[in-house]
Formats: sequence, structure tokens, C-alpha cells
Amino acid sequence: MRMPNMMVTTFAIILVVGLLGFYWRDDDSVADGEIGLQVGVPIQHALQAGAKITPMPIVLRLVNNTDTVAALTADGPCKLFRYVITTDDGSFIQAVRSPEVCNETITRGAIAERDVVEEIRQVPLDTARYRPGAYKIQVKFWNYQGQAEFQLTE
Repeated sequence: MRMPNMMVTTFAIILVVGLLGFYWRDDDSVADGEIGLQVGVPIQHALQAGAKITPMPIVLRLVNNTDTVAALTADGPCKLFRYVITTDDGSFIQAVRSPEVCNETITRGAIAERDVVEEIRQVPLDTARYRPGAYKIQVKFWNYQGQAEFQLTE
């Protein structure tokens, strides 16, 4: 008996999140006294042949390494999470499109001192725009920016 694709995808996402959490457990990439965004993507991600969309999990970690509570704001309910994907040399490939119906409802929040806000999102890669190779994703989450590099394979 074969596992349904949805279960395989769910297990893969759990594995990626677990590995990223293990990798970041002692990561000092956000300096003491600063707030920063860490972006985690699979180092290699396979394009789904024949599919219009290839979902790619992305882990967002907004880290507050200060001793004060920080207010979080977004420019609008649909602008809490934005991204742009480029080739390794900077050529534009894809950006988030504003959905007709926005799932986001909040535009204000807060992050406690010495705390982390972690969220997992799916980035729908338009499969027709990609070829195997190196890419960079630049993300804006709660008006903080971060980026990560990834490889697409067949």
C-alpha cells in the first residue's frame, strides 16, 4: 500500500522544519541587541514535473535579541509576508501576487524581548518559470527582510 502524496509532503515538511530547527539551535546570525529575520528553505528542492505549481516550504524566524518588546506592523493585511525570487545573478523570476481574497487579517503585533516568532509558509513556485539551478529568495515578513539561497533539481 502506497502513502498518499499529501502525507508524503507533510512528512517532508516536518523533516525540513526539524532539521532547520536543529541547525538554528545555536545560530548567532542575529546579533545581540538587534531584531532580524532568518529564512530557511530546503537546500535542494525538486521541481514537480507536469505540475503547474511546485510548493516549496519556507521557515521564517523573526528573532528579537533585544531587552524590549518590539511592535510589529505590516503595510496592509496582505503584506505581512512578501517574497521575490531571482536567479543567482539577480534576474527576476517570480514574486508574490496579491490574492483576490486575502487570508491575512492582522496588521499589528508584538514580539517579546529575547523571543522568536516562527512561521512556516508554502511558496508556490510557478513550475514553468524554473529550470534546475541556483536561485535566491528575498523575503519581507512583518517589515523585516531576510534571504536564502536554494537549488532546484528535476
